[in-house]
Amino acid sequence: MKRRLVNGIISATTAMVLTVSGTAQPARAAIPWPQIAVAVVSYLYGGSGGGSDLERAKQEIIAAVETSKQEILNHIDAIAAADVEACTEAAVTKIAQIDSMPGSLLGPFVNGAVDCAALSNAYLNAVQDPRAADNIGKLMGVIHSIAMVAFAKYNLSTNDLLNGLIRGYENLVTKLAPACRDDTIREYDSLGRLVTVEITHTCVAYNGNSASGTELYYQGRPMNTIDRALISKNATRNTSRWTAQESLPTLIQLRPVA
Repeated sequence: MKRRLVNGIISATTAMVLTVSGTAQPARAAIPWPQIAVAVVSYLYGGSGGGSDLERAKQEIIAAVETSKQEILNHIDAIAAADVEACTEAAVTKIAQIDSMPGSLLGPFVNGAVDCAALSNAYLNAVQDPRAADNIGKLMGVIHSIAMVAFAKYNLSTNDLLNGLIRGYENLVTKLAPACRDDTIREYDSLGRLVTVEITHTCVAYNGNSASGTELYYQGRPMNTIDRALISKNATRNTSRWTAQESLPTLIQLRPVA
């Protein structure tokens, strides 16, 4: 007779299983606006010939804002801090006119965009509610991209802005980390010897989306393995944490060496 010791409740399986639950996001354009920072930074730091391609970076951020303006404005409306909401809306509204602005307007616009990028990081640092952090996280790429393009138009270094975006995204990865757990089933033979161990690793994001994977050990030998980091990432696929994790490797690679 077999004895089973159960720690938690899981669905039994004998092979690796990776499952996700929650509403999938609709398909987007080739460069989704939440991930626009990667495209902008790529052109500013690795454009044609390895130099800066400001014009292409500018076109990308303007196109992203114009094609997704209502969705972006909806996220702006959800920001709890009035000053961050106001400066973000101003930057998003004015970026399309950056080439036609007279000097008297361009200077204040550039300063406002850069200040807004810093303000968004400060707001993210201060908030505790994951929904509030997610709202600003979804806009950080747009805010910093506008600021970087505006600064580059003045031939000013964008390195500090890029570093600020990287810090913000790293902060998001921590703040929006899902709750994860291991649920284990152990099976013994008739002599009380441990035969199989089945471990299901499940992560649940703040918005209720989840992902899980199951690994099996037979007589102490692993029959399959699971990627816990990937499960954690997939659980947050409908949050700005996923965008941050997708963007960070490229942003860090393109960041100039100090």
